[in-house]
Amino acid sequence: MAVEIREPDLSSYEPLVQLRVDRLPRVRRAQAEWPFVHAEEMAYLDFRAAYDGGALVGWANALRGRWFPPGIAMISVTVARQHERRGVGGALYRTLLASLPPEIETIGAAIDDAETESLDIARTHGFEVTQHGIESELELVDLPEPQPGAGVTLEDVSSLEFPDEDAVEALLRDSQTNPEAAEGFVSTLGSFREISAKAEHGIAALARVDEAPAAIIIGDIEQGVLGIAYTGVGRAYRGRDLAFTLKQYGHVLAAEAGATVCHTMNEESNVGIRRINAKLGYQVVGGAYRLRARRELVG
Repeated sequence: MAVEIREPDLSSYEPLVQLRVDRLPRVRRAQAEWPFVHAEEMAYLDFRAAYDGGALVGWANALRGRWFPPGIAMISVTVARQHERRGVGGALYRTLLASLPPEIETIGAAIDDAETESLDIARTHGFEVTQHGIESELELVDLPEPQPGAGVTLEDVSSLEFPDEDAVEALLRDSQTNPEAAEGFVSTLGSFREISAKAEHGIAALARVDEAPAAIIIGDIEQGVLGIAYTGVGRAYRGRDLAFTLKQYGHVLAAEAGATVCHTMNEESNVGIRRINAKLGYQVVGGAYRLRARRELVG
């Protein structure tokens, strides 16, 4: 198929967002808009689009956030369903791949776990599944008031400002025992502040045990949906139901700010947080595979 691959006009990215939402119904609009809204937080960002006779038939982006570990970038490719299996996705992917900076050694991607054909294609390009994220949602109605245990206090810290910032930063780092942190994606208060600054409404809550920072939850509200970016409990404070109580408090804060639904994604193997979500009433709505490939092995 003869298509034209070029940089799209980003003065209005609505056609690109709409194509992605139409092609992937489980993708929320805020997720589709994310690379455009947060462009200033990227160390590297490249968009390419495919046109057939002037009509948009697909688009892709490669990005590298300033908080990424060295040598890794993410690529995402979307093709209109009626134009699949015609070489559009491959042409977009190869164009982005050829334009990546030389220091990029690892390429990441994410694929909806219902898109089995897309997963098969990614595997033929050398990608391997490293995680399976489970997406869950909770309607923010009839919310119970959290009941913190003895010595536990809950604070609304949606400003992400703290009188004892060093202690909270230490808690945040200590709590990151997730696979992403092991790969080098270690979040900081600074990186969360950058993202929150572009959100419609940031939400964050802190649990203290005997006044010491012990657990934190951070997210943002977009179009009525609270997306939880991170929930972490300090290793010395685990086993006290802090995540359960803190998520309850975060739900209340979000509902007061106008959110009607909470959305979160957790690694399939993280039995603890998934058990907490089930206890809170979350319902599984989908999932996504996270993939990685060495640049010298992909094609």
